[in-house]
Amino acid sequence: MIIGYTTGVYDMFHIGHLNILRRAKEQCDFLIVGVSTDELVQHDKNKTPIISFEDRCKIVEAIKYVDKVVPQNDKNKFGAWQKYKFHKMFVGSDWKGTDAWNRFEEQLKPTGVEIVYLDQTDCISSNISRETLMCGGIIGNTTNIHDVIGYTTGVYDMFHIGHLNIIQKAKEKCDYLIVGVSTDEVVQSYKNKTPIVSYEQRSAIVEAIRYVDEVVPQTSMDKVEFLKERHFDVMFHGDEWKGTELYKKYEDEFAKYGARIEYLSHTDGISSSMLREKINNK
Repeated sequence: MIIGYTTGVYDMFHIGHLNILRRAKEQCDFLIVGVSTDELVQHDKNKTPIISFEDRCKIVEAIKYVDKVVPQNDKNKFGAWQKYKFHKMFVGSDWKGTDAWNRFEEQLKPTGVEIVYLDQTDCISSNISRETLMCGGIIGNTTNIHDVIGYTTGVYDMFHIGHLNIIQKAKEKCDYLIVGVSTDEVVQSYKNKTPIVSYEQRSAIVEAIRYVDEVVPQTSMDKVEFLKERHFDVMFHGDEWKGTELYKKYEDEFAKYGARIEYLSHTDGISSSMLREKINNK
């Protein structure tokens, strides 16, 4: 079995992170990912991550290409090899030929570890406070016969722990989970603003979550329209909408088709709007 290892901060998880993890997993059987602690980031970059270490770990752990998440407390790659005995180490190609990675190559040469430099995704980084990120993605589409089909929707702009918690809770309550990702046009129509992260990137990240069985474009706010199209059994939604006139109407309409709505509790203290404000105040 080939054990692979890669590391990162994974602050504001984006398509560049996903592409590195996917490409790494293609070249090994078991992928270990070291997530930098808040203390290490503060020491190296003199700033605190937007997303806490615990939440960054949970999001990376939920990616289906990842087999194990470990804390990265320091930059000692030889020390990491002594702990995890990996055969390949994956790193972005922008580090190739630098003094730091020339030293790492020399340190790891006696172990037989292969250092694999992977191409970065162009025009993408965690510095997304004032620019829209436009890069491609992958959307999955598989169908089969299942007992309970679940459905949930969202924008998933700047994917965070609140998004992950809703998706995970929904999957625990159904056999097959469809996730509708709002298109850029839909978001513009009802929020009067364009998402920071493009539809293609948002879809690719959601599709990579291990609890998601299928991603579909959410091209309308009309949930009854999608129910007629896909005939799901239960729609999962945040409990802040419970009791509203709109969702009372949805409940009545869904009942006609043998479907229901289940409300899930939100994660306190996190939202894409809050992250936008936090980033802009940095």
